[in-house]
Amino acid sequence: MRRQCLILTLSSLGLLGLGACGSLDNEPFRAGTVRGRLTEFDPAVALVSVVGAPGVRSGVDAQGRFTLEDVPAGPAELFILATEDKAERVTLTVQGGQSVDVPDVAPRPAGAFFVKLHVRGSRKVTDVKASVDGTPIEASGFDDKDPARLGPLPEGCYGVSISAPGFSSTSVQDCVDTGKQTVLNVELIPEGSSGEERCALAGCGGGDSHSAMDGRGVKRPEDSH
Repeated sequence: MRRQCLILTLSSLGLLGLGACGSLDNEPFRAGTVRGRLTEFDPAVALVSVVGAPGVRSGVDAQGRFTLEDVPAGPAELFILATEDKAERVTLTVQGGQSVDVPDVAPRPAGAFFVKLHVRGSRKVTDVKASVDGTPIEASGFDDKDPARLGPLPEGCYGVSISAPGFSSTSVQDCVDTGKQTVLNVELIPEGSSGEERCALAGCGGGDSHSAMDGRGVKRPEDSH
């Protein structure tokens, strides 16, 4: 009987041990730390963030060094603002629970979006907000008389989301080249417009542009960059 009690006690301890292992906190292994340095920067502008997670961000110190904490483990891309006209994107892989040292980053001349809004008729457009998806770049408080600049942006393709009181939220996609400005002419559609009205305002033809029927902005045919 005593031997049976001893075996039961040891078995119970083993189960408790397994339970403890199962409850280990794996949270530290789901994210890592990224460190690096910019070779050129403006302290008033410099900002490093993660594409798709702009809330994970860091400024730079007097030597241009930055530290990003709680970066999700796995493939990642850094979105780096260095000066008013220079930026960069850097791809890397983050190991959970570890620190990654990025080689010195030399920012390159950046591009930008120049957003021009259009609305047919006499309806006024005010208090517009535009943002580059997955990045900290945004502009607010502009209207159809006062175009907005979204940048600096490293060379690449981006989605841009635009909203204004009284109009349907709009999304467009386009690319920027190194050191160049891409003009986005965006037609805003009043809220409550029927499908036919949307087609009349922005067109529902084929091609690469998004149809107004899906609630997205339509770039005008004369747009070029």
